[in-house]
Amino acid sequence: MPAGQRPETSRSLRVKLETARKAILLYSASDVSIWPSDKIHRHPFLAGLGPDVLDPALEVGQVEERLRDARFRRRSLAALLLDQAFLAGMGNYLRSEVLFEARLAPGRRPVELDQDEIGRLAAALLAVPRRSYLTRGIAAARGMRRDYLADGESFRFRVFGRADQPCQACGTPVRREERAGRRLYRCPACQPEPWTLSPRSGGSSRQSRRSSR
Repeated sequence: MPAGQRPETSRSLRVKLETARKAILLYSASDVSIWPSDKIHRHPFLAGLGPDVLDPALEVGQVEERLRDARFRRRSLAALLLDQAFLAGMGNYLRSEVLFEARLAPGRRPVELDQDEIGRLAAALLAVPRRSYLTRGIAAARGMRRDYLADGESFRFRVFGRADQPCQACGTPVRREERAGRRLYRCPACQPEPWTLSPRSGGSSRQSRRSSR
């Protein structure tokens, strides 16, 4: 914001960075630390982060490698996609949208996926967050200022927040579930859990046994 201006707020100002023209104000943060640029990689939290999904240097092949990594391959996708040590920058609504675009159920694990599924997931893990970022992660709404929207097509949720509404791909009602302690949305037809598949539809005998319990 312009230098010298302050918003009307009762929140506590924690950090102010100001030049002759502009100011950056941080309010209400409970834990703030400022580090030199050449030492930022040593910060205890930042040192544990995975690659940033918005980093243009991060490619699909590198994400595929992380999905096969022994640290991550046996975890459920529902939990893994929220782990910032796997990929930094993923959030809860992105988790639902990524899994829908990849046509994968949240209960699946990377170790169970074939090469085509790994490829779809890795591509979605980059495409969806980047599309959201470029469009500010919002959809146009009545009364919204035009300058608040990014140029081009706005971001639209395909499953997140659309419980009981028809899937945009097949018409099946979208389902809301609690996974890894957070709400998640999926299409049960486009993203079937493996134990719901019959042997005729491609489920293994192990999956069939699980569904009969």
